Amino acid sequence: MESIGEKLRSAREARKITIKDVVKETNISPTYLQALEEEKFDKFPSETYLIGFLRSYAEFLRLDVEAIVQAYKGYKIGESATPLEELTKPTKSNLSITASSFVNRHRNILFMAGAAVAAIFVIWGIRALISSSEVDLSGGDTTDAIKNEYVKNKENEIENLRPLQLANNKGFILVSKNEAVQFLVDNKEVVFLLKNIKGDAVTLEIFPGKRLEKFRMEEPRSVALEGCPRDVTFTLKGLTENRAKIMVSLGEKKIEEEATTKEEESAAMNADNTSVEAQSRQSLKIVFEAEFVQKSFIELYLDGVRKVRGFIPQGQSERWEATEYIQIKIGNAGGIKARINGREYSFGGAGQVANKVVTWKKDVKNPNLYHIVVKDW
Repeated sequence: MESIGEKLRSAREARKITIKDVVKETNISPTYLQALEEEKFDKFPSETYLIGFLRSYAEFLRLDVEAIVQAYKGYKIGESATPLEELTKPTKSNLSITASSFVNRHRNILFMAGAAVAAIFVIWGIRALISSSEVDLSGGDTTDAIKNEYVKNKENEIENLRPLQLANNKGFILVSKNEAVQFLVDNKEVVFLLKNIKGDAVTLEIFPGKRLEKFRMEEPRSVALEGCPRDVTFTLKGLTENRAKIMVSLGEKKIEEEATTKEEESAAMNADNTSVEAQSRQSLKIVFEAEFVQKSFIELYLDGVRKVRGFIPQGQSERWEATEYIQIKIGNAGGIKARINGREYSFGGAGQVANKVVTWKKDVKNPNLYHIVVKDW
């Protein structure tokens, strides 16, 4: 019988998708996806997070979600065999008969009391796990960072962590008080926690940076987060006493406004001898033309989407277009004659490996003027 991790991995491989593909669709960190497939359940901050991610991953793979969750719970409980001497004992004694009669008469009361006690133990267990677990922040995972902040400040209020999937840089989620939401901005993990609901406004605690921000109904506001490649806009779309509907949308990628270095100036001169004036980056276009004079390996991404990966034979010519950037890896840089927006460009000599990013840089003096630059990837 397949284990939990084997089922997840087999289902993913059957669909011919990679961990990176799953990250794009589910916004679950690759660290946790690999931990689920390898059954390294101790990698999760708590069982609440683990089961939440397990449900999301199983649902994405179109598996029986409840069966997977029950399989995990069975894995935790483990199998136990009943000793032979227990099987050969008399089925009932006078004491057991009396106890059974008492249970039958007071079944409802005992059930409610048992449920209450169980709930207390579950809540206590989750809080104890969050407050006592050691956290390794060396990897910089935001989920670990948020847990570490709450352990340090004795504010163990996170009741659940849910992934939010963004489609076309936008997504909606209904979140309860003290519930956290995780999503990805490109490859950067962002988490926000619904701290408070008061009147027509909510207070969110947003990571990275651990900042408190207040949002009012239908008043979108952008937040620049530490190390985040885009601004994130939060809009409060609906509100009840204990829940809020939040819309998350991403802005354009941030443009570095640093002074151009000599290397960047040189790369810009090699890449393009003209400037482009445009009101928006969306109207810009990067045209990459390649003539393969030798057989060469190439891996190429257009605006973050992989278009080709493999060997291209000698004599073949290709043309690709992107709006924001092109990432390219060439196994034999001297085997390609390249033109970027009509300008010839050399990536290196024969046998050399080149990893480059071709993108736009805004002119520091004219906000509508853009230059093409080529940087190391």
